[in-house]
Amino acid sequence: MDTSSLDRQKHSRQKWYVAITILPGQLTIAFGMFGVVVALPNIIAAFGTDVQTVQWVMTGYLVARVVPMPAIGWLVSRLGRRDLYVLGVFGTTVSTVLCSLSWSVESLIVFRVVQGVVGAAVMSLGMVMLYEAFPQEQRGLAMGLFMMVASLGPTLGQSVGGYLVEQFSWRAIFFLALPSGVLGTVLPLRRLPRDVPGTEKTIDVPGLCTMTVFLVAFLLALSQGQHHGWTSRYILGLLAISGVALTLFLVTEWRVAHPVVHLRLYRNVPFVLASLVVFLYNAGFMGANFLVALMVQLVFDFTPLQAGIILAPGALVMGVIGLVAGRLSDRMAPHRLVCAGLALFAVDMYCFSTLSLFVSIGTMILLVMLQRSAFGMIFSASDTAIMRTLPAADRSMGSGLHNMHRGLAMAFGVALSSVLLEKRLALHHRLTAHARLAAYQDCLFVIGIGFLGALVLAWWSRPRVSHLIQRPRVPQAQSVRAEETTEG
Repeated sequence: MDTSSLDRQKHSRQKWYVAITILPGQLTIAFGMFGVVVALPNIIAAFGTDVQTVQWVMTGYLVARVVPMPAIGWLVSRLGRRDLYVLGVFGTTVSTVLCSLSWSVESLIVFRVVQGVVGAAVMSLGMVMLYEAFPQEQRGLAMGLFMMVASLGPTLGQSVGGYLVEQFSWRAIFFLALPSGVLGTVLPLRRLPRDVPGTEKTIDVPGLCTMTVFLVAFLLALSQGQHHGWTSRYILGLLAISGVALTLFLVTEWRVAHPVVHLRLYRNVPFVLASLVVFLYNAGFMGANFLVALMVQLVFDFTPLQAGIILAPGALVMGVIGLVAGRLSDRMAPHRLVCAGLALFAVDMYCFSTLSLFVSIGTMILLVMLQRSAFGMIFSASDTAIMRTLPAADRSMGSGLHNMHRGLAMAFGVALSSVLLEKRLALHHRLTAHARLAAYQDCLFVIGIGFLGALVLAWWSRPRVSHLIQRPRVPQAQSVRAEETTEG
């Protein structure tokens, strides 16, 4: 057996070792991101709160994930990829247990914020390490694997979690992440070598602080505007603070030597266009996910277990479609999959907006499966496209920014959906089942229009993105040597 064959076999084994090591941590993060959705109505009842408050269980977590992401490059330079990844998974596991011990909705929100902060780097670093472990012509497959495992979080969280919530308490859903959290902490320590960076970076404290103030003030104004009044001093003050903080952030980032966000990446037109599409579809997906999870229990009166049965199959399909789409994105232009997924999303939202109170569980399962299939189709293809737009030296920062866009979009989607829902409920001003259903239908129809807008943008931008990211296929042995030459 020649040397090149031995190298290929060694590289082939190594990529699967990395995948087995990295993916349990991604499952832990997926539990935290999506699993709690099925328990939201029970949390509302347990603490006697409302939708505007309980949405911060989701929004607080998502915002907290966004804030540390631009500092990931600095953290990697201090701790190394492996150690930062392990600390993130371990911290997520511990904070998940704390969430289950919450004594009020405020304490639950605080622990969810902690959970988001400590686990912020896990998805970004896991994506980069998995992406780089696979040869160039199989990196779509790597993103598909990433998506498939991430889908197990909502699959198990909403099926097994729904059963636990109905039989025991909403607290039980947080313990689902313990097994994967333990594996995600131990396996990297045993199987991944400890990397020690050669140079130490500095952190842009003013940039990080101004960005945090901007995000928190803006999302607070968005989520509380309906309650306090959009022209109240409180809301106008928050908007003014967010505007000033954003201006200071941009000025700071242009002037400092080591900015927390490298604004030069936004000169990369394909990266910017792909990021805009990612922002729109993630905001729409998370907003729809939030509304549907509430609607199936608060409008259609399904139990938590029935809600889990409705939501879980879609998450499983999302993983399978994501794996297939990731493999297809190695062989065709990713924008075709993205456009097809956005069109399917828009059709699905229209179908949701026409439901009646007598809808069957089978119909709900089908619509949720279509929604998650569309997300799986877009997720893997868009991730592959974005990673290909970035040179190797910018992948860690670009992946962090990409996940920051996604996290900000998800937080924005949940906050905006809760505002729209409150406004539509106030407009219908009747607490009948038909009035509540009409409010949810209006919100889902608006989200469908947003998906059409993302579809137009994705189709319009395809020549620019495709021109840069489409590359000729190369044999695996050549690909491995080329990657080692470029990145080594």
